[in-house]
Order: sequence, then C-alpha cells, then structure tokens
Amino acid sequence: MPKEREWLTFYDWARTYGNYFYLSILGQPILVLNTHDVVSDLLEKRSGIYSSRPRLVMAGDLVGFDQAIALMPYSERFRQLRRLIQRELNAKALEKYWPLHEQESRELAKNLISHPTEMQSYIRHYAGSVILKVTYGYQTQPKDDPFLLLAEKVMQAFSMASQPGAWLVDLVPWLRYLPSWSPGAGFQSTAKKWSDLHMQVINGPYDWAMRNQGLPALAKPNFVSTVINQTDADLTEEEQSLLLWSSASLFGGGADTTVAALSSFFLAMALYPGVQQRGYTEIQKVVGKDRLPSVSDRKHLPYVECIMYEVLRWNPVTPLGVPHMLVEADVYEGYHIPAKTIIMPNIWAMLHEPSIFPEPHSFLPERFVGNEAAVKEVSVAFGFGRRACPGVAFAESSMFVAIATALSTVIIANARDMQGKDITREVPYKTGTISHPPAFTCSLTPRDGAELLSIRT
Repeated sequence: MPKEREWLTFYDWARTYGNYFYLSILGQPILVLNTHDVVSDLLEKRSGIYSSRPRLVMAGDLVGFDQAIALMPYSERFRQLRRLIQRELNAKALEKYWPLHEQESRELAKNLISHPTEMQSYIRHYAGSVILKVTYGYQTQPKDDPFLLLAEKVMQAFSMASQPGAWLVDLVPWLRYLPSWSPGAGFQSTAKKWSDLHMQVINGPYDWAMRNQGLPALAKPNFVSTVINQTDADLTEEEQSLLLWSSASLFGGGADTTVAALSSFFLAMALYPGVQQRGYTEIQKVVGKDRLPSVSDRKHLPYVECIMYEVLRWNPVTPLGVPHMLVEADVYEGYHIPAKTIIMPNIWAMLHEPSIFPEPHSFLPERFVGNEAAVKEVSVAFGFGRRACPGVAFAESSMFVAIATALSTVIIANARDMQGKDITREVPYKTGTISHPPAFTCSLTPRDGAELLSIRT
C-alpha cells in the first residue's frame, strides 16, 4: 500500500491493471476505482449496498470522527443528520447567506493586502469565519480565534486519522486493546489527544450558540438558530443530539476543504498569470469599477466560474474521496466483490482523464467554456451517490465570491516555497484525506479600485 500521494500510484497502476483493481492488505479487501463510469455503476446505480463507510478504528472508535456524517456508517441516524443539513443548505435557502459570504470575502482581500506574508493564515480565517457564522452565529476574532485554532488542529488530525492504510489498528482491530505502555501502542496516546481536541471543537461553538440565543452577540441567520426556531417546544434529548452532530458535520465539512481549495486558487494564479488577467478583465467588463463582485454575479461571469471549476479539478481537495464500504457481496462484470470491501474512488484520476480533460496537468479554465460534459464531470470532487456532499451549493458560493473578489482587488505573483525557491507548475501536494499544496508565499499587489474594500466591509 503506497504511503504518500496514493492517488498517483493508483493512477499508474490503472495503466497496468485496468480501470478498477483489487488488492488485499492483511486480509482486508480493497477495490480502487479509477474512472467515473465504474464509479457510477457501483457507487451511484448500486448505492443501496455501496454507501456505508469502513470501520476506521483509529478515526472512528478511538477518536470519534464517525459520529459526524463524513465517516458515519449508512444508517437511519445518518439519514436524519443529512436531512437536517439539506433542509438548510438547498440552493434557495442559501441566498440569505450570500451577504455574509461577500462581507467575509472582502475582509479576506483587505487582510491579504495589509498582511500579504500571512496569506495562509487569512485564508484559513476566511473559511473558518464563514462556516462558524453560518453554522453557529459565532463571529470570529480577527486574530488567534480559539475555535479556529482548535479546528485547525482537529482537521489536521482528521486528515491523518482517516487515511486508509495509514494505521495498522484499522487492519488489525484487536490492537486497540494493547496496553498503552506496550511496544507498538503509541497510536493510543495520539488517539486520546485527538479525541480530546475533537470533543472541544464539537461542544465549544455549539455550547456558545446555545448560551447566546437571543443575545446581540449571535449573528443571524445561522443553522442552529433556524433549527431551534422551527421547533415549537423545547428540543428533546435526541433532537439536541441531532442538532449537535449535524452542526458539527457542517463545521467540519466546510472549514479545511475550503482552505485547501482557495490555497490552490492563489497558487494557480501565481503560476498562470494569463488566466488571472483574463478573469480580471471579465470582471471589469461585467461588474465595472464602481463595485465589487457579488454571488449573484456568478451567472454573468462564466470565465471566473470556470476558474473555480478548474481549481476543483486541477488538484482536488479529496483526491481519493472518503472510502465507501460494500455491505454485502456483489458481482461486477463477472468479478466477485466480497462483503466489507473498502471502495476507494480515485477522484484525482477521474479529473485527469485526458479524453475528458486534454492536457490534464495544466491549469486551463477554458476547458469548461461551453462544455457541459466537463462541468458535470467535475462534480465528482464532491463525492458520489448517497454520500455526496450535501453542501455543494454552499461551498461553491463561498469559493466563487472569494475568487472573484481576489481577482478584482489583488495581483497574485511569485509563488515561492518557505525556503524562498520558486515553485514550479509540477508542485507536489501533501498526502492526506484532505490534500493541501505545500506551504508557499505569494506577492500580492493591490489593483486599482481595491479601495472599494473599505466601503463594502
């Protein structure tokens, strides 16, 4: 089992073994899917038996990430949480959050202009601030917000804990019962530390929201308040549990993924200045110089929208998705697939398929212009079937307005690593369930009209 950037190894293996291949690690069967056609046949058309999650002892049993919907097995509890989230995240309901997206995107641009060397920190602040305000009504502190600092540590832990094959205890579950002092049981102290951090993130903002209902500190609208106000009586214990974990699922699903996507955007703009200029020119033509872009401008800014799609495709946030699990034995094209097989969809391979995306390693937003097939294909970045991300519309609104505002206000150039060396277009992304570019800096120069930020924030 490859230990780093597995999606690239699987992509190479597919050339030898085919579009899907089977491997076994210490008796655990794994099926890797490298094309959308195969994924559609199994994870979508047969979603009734392919929608559960594998038991990840480290991430689930020991840390507790399986209590939120990302790693939760497919069950009635999962469906209840998903329904609660979808009710608030459908495209029409999200319009009330557009002003929040716009305000925070302008704060991001202002911060980048004032403190360009802290770009990564402010991207993380933007993503966390949006999702905390939408979910809990919590307004983050401008610097070193305690919930954001906790969330950053927890999302790093999630990415490492949920990586298939990374932990021997996931393949040999009885190892969890080893005494913590015994050789090879160091994972237990790591799990305990991550579990404590996880519960602080789960309970902290939720408890804050419950204490501040009806008080001026609470920003509205927000998910928690909306659910409470839709209930005539006090929430039952079960309803409180559903609200706690659905809000935690929203927070966890929207923070680090947005950070990874926007980091890729800034890196791509520095590496492909022609794309950046074309996006800026479109905004100037459509929006003009007297205001900044809004979410509602998206339908009039097709090239900027294509930049967003290409960010999702170029280096997908979750290159191997989150693994599915087959709950009963199946047969596909004559091959027997045992029950409890872990299914790993290679999203990176699907989004680098040359027949759909020519020159797949280049950042070319124009590939989406008038190409509905390519636009449809890029949706694989958000998962499949009954496990597809319920927050697609929210994520795209947040990404689009941040991208459009940045293009309008700053010139992005000179991507360098932390040793000061120029970054090339063959940049190696980090290993993990959520994959980030390596740490880098850019020069950020204000454009004419950036002074509008002081008016619109």
